[in-house]
Amino acid sequence: MAVEKPFTGLTASVKIGDELLGYVSGVDMNLEKDIIEILAFGHEFKEKVPSIKDWTASIDGTVALVKDGSQKKLYDAFNSATEIEIGVYLDATTFFKGKAYAKNFNISASPDDKITLKSELSGNGATTLTVPS
Repeated sequence: MAVEKPFTGLTASVKIGDELLGYVSGVDMNLEKDIIEILAFGHEFKEKVPSIKDWTASIDGTVALVKDGSQKKLYDAFNSATEIEIGVYLDATTFFKGKAYAKNFNISASPDDKITLKSELSGNGATTLTVPS
């Protein structure tokens, strides 16, 4: 049985490889979780382990580029067939991180230099959850 848990209106970091490009607001993330049952050898009980199967994210917000960042780098990241690493922040120290490909995107800048980004991302592997220690 799959359970979807949406996290909406969040801020996300955007990276290509180790290079941080910036942060975007207005992120919706959907995680689909399966419960895997494991029957240990020699035991009569089952252990239930949650597993993140697939995830998607949609972005409809504004971009804050890092120092020395550029709209061109952001455009190139979403336009290429390169994996984009997204870190979706639940608060300052708790975040999901995963790699995805952009299914579509629209980047624009207004005369006041406000950059907006709309995109749909599809996760291509498990996300990791970082929580404060």
